[in-house]
This record gives sequence, structure tokens and C-alpha cells, in this order.
Amino acid sequence: MNELKMKVYQAAIASLKTKSELLSQERIKIIESILEEEKNSAGDKYETSREMITQDLNSLEKQIQQNKNDLEELYRLFSIKDTPTSVQEGALVKLGTDWFLIAVSVGKINTEGISVFLMSKNSPLGSLLIGKKKSDPVDFRGKTQRIEELF
Repeated sequence: MNELKMKVYQAAIASLKTKSELLSQERIKIIESILEEEKNSAGDKYETSREMITQDLNSLEKQIQQNKNDLEELYRLFSIKDTPTSVQEGALVKLGTDWFLIAVSVGKINTEGISVFLMSKNSPLGSLLIGKKKSDPVDFRGKTQRIEELF
């Protein structure tokens, strides 16, 4: 596996692990809020407040599950050691001057002084890149760029 690609994966995994820890801390705070609300029950106000906190907890649980799924997917793709001949899931691609990791949609990470955008193969640009080879042109949003690197 290319050294840059390995470092991108390691940075992405570290980023998701950090996010997981933050989400877990937030979950603890929300649960503590629910317990505190039970002590301070005051009729309708209590019910409304408890419902809002419960909705926050449900939303957070979905984020925790999505983060877990993203992390598992990154580990799966990281285990693929071969260099692809065309863009596929798990590939690190330099399109023009920008770097992209076709993996999970979690945004931008920085490693080795390079910004890399993590995106799904199902994203608009990801679906355009799938199957392309190094030096192939890619037309996206009225702009044509070439695939400069592929790992």
C-alpha cells in the first residue's frame, strides 16, 4: 500500500475514533440530563423537556451508529492492500490539485500537509470517478480535470 494512502487511512480512522469518543461523552451528558429531569418533575413542563431530551438522545444514537458503521467500513477498505488500476472503493485519487479517498462521506481530513476529502462512491463526484483510470478526464460541474494520481 502506498505510504500516503496508509497515512490518509490512519488519519481518517483516528478522526472517527475521536468523533466516537465525543459522541459517547455527549450521550453521557444527555442521559445525566434525563436523570436530573426526573428529580425535578413539574407536570407538563417536565413532559415537554423530557421529550426534547429523548429526541436529542435518539438523534445522537443514530450518529453513534453511523460513526460506528463508517469506522467499520474504513477498516474494511484499509485491509485492501493492492493498488487499483481504476478508481474503485478504497482508492486514493488526485483529481487536478485535490485529493479524494473513495470510502465514506465524512468530510475533509489533513495529513502530511495535504487535505483529503473522504467521500462515498455514491456521491455525485464519487460515482463519476468510479471506473476511471489515471490520466482520464473527469467533467464535474462544468469543469474538466484529469486524474493525476491513483493509489
